[in-house]
Amino acid sequence: MDSRDGSRDWVRSVPSVATVSRLVESEYRVAVTGAVLVRSSTNDVYRVDTAVRSYAVKVYGAGRWTPDEVRWEQQLARHLTDSGFPIAADVPLADGDTVGILSAPEGERPVAMAEWMPGEKPQPPGTDALYRDLGRSLAQFHVAADHFRSSRPRRTVRTASEVREVSDVLDTDSPRRRLIEGAAAEAQRQLTRLADQGLHWGIRHGDASLDNIHVSDSGLHFYDLDLAGPGWQVEDLTPALSTGFADAFLAGYTAVRPLPSVELEALPWLRIMNCLQNLHFHLVRRPASEGTASLAEGWVEAGFEALAATAGPLGLDI
Repeated sequence: MDSRDGSRDWVRSVPSVATVSRLVESEYRVAVTGAVLVRSSTNDVYRVDTAVRSYAVKVYGAGRWTPDEVRWEQQLARHLTDSGFPIAADVPLADGDTVGILSAPEGERPVAMAEWMPGEKPQPPGTDALYRDLGRSLAQFHVAADHFRSSRPRRTVRTASEVREVSDVLDTDSPRRRLIEGAAAEAQRQLTRLADQGLHWGIRHGDASLDNIHVSDSGLHFYDLDLAGPGWQVEDLTPALSTGFADAFLAGYTAVRPLPSVELEALPWLRIMNCLQNLHFHLVRRPASEGTASLAEGWVEAGFEALAATAGPLGLDI
C-alpha cells in the first residue's frame, strides 16, 4: 500500500522521551530540563522544556512527507509569523536547517521543532464567541497564506486514490460503497464546474478545528500545519460550519474575508470531500498504522452518518 498513507507491513515505532531529548540537545544545542510525549498517532509530538522556554517537537511518520515537504511547512510557519499571524513559529537546528532526521526501524523520520504556544486547548462544545474568533483567525490565516511563496515542494493532502481505497475495504454491493462512490463522483463534477467559475485554489490549514488552537489572554494561537497544503481554500471552513456555531463562525470569517457566491456554492460539495477524507483516515490510514482496534471506536459510523446527512439535502439519490 501507499507509504505516504502510513500503510506498511511494520508496526510504527514511538521514539522514547530520552531519544528525543538527546536529539534536541545535540541538534538544536539547547539544554533539556524535561520532556513528555504529548500525542502519538501518525506523527509523534513531544513537549520539551528548557530553563527559559518550552518547545513542541514533532517526529513525522516515515514515508508521509519528505524532508523538503516538511521544510515547506516550516517556511509557511515562518511566513505567517513574519506576517503577524499568531502561530507556533519554527525553530531552526544549530546548523540553520529547519528539519532534522531521526533514524527509526521503519526508516528515516523528519523532525521539526516549534515554539510551544501560550494558553490552553479549548474544550468542546465551545461558544459563539470562541467560534467567531476562530472564523476571524482562519480568515486572517488565509489572507496571509495567499502571499506565501516557496521553492520547496508540497503535495496536496488529498489524492485521487482515496475514494478507491475506501471502496476497496467495503463489500461490492454495500450501500455504503454506493454512497461513497456516487457522492465522490458528483462532488468532483460540481467542483470542476465551480473551478471554471473562479473557485479559489490556495494554501489551506487542513485541520482548522478546536484541536489545533490554544486560547490565551492575548487571543487564539494556531499550531500544527501537518495537513496544510494546496487545495480549495474554502474547504477549511467545513468542520466549523457543521457545528451548532456555524453562524457565529461565518460572521467572524466574513468580517475579514468576504466569501464570493462561488465559494458559498462549493461549501456543501467540499463538505462531502472532507467527509470522504475523514473516512479514508479512519478506515484505511489509521488501522494500517495503529491497528484495527480503532474501527470499533465509533469514528467510522459517525463518518458515514455525516456523509449521508450532507449528501441527502444535495439531492443525491444514492
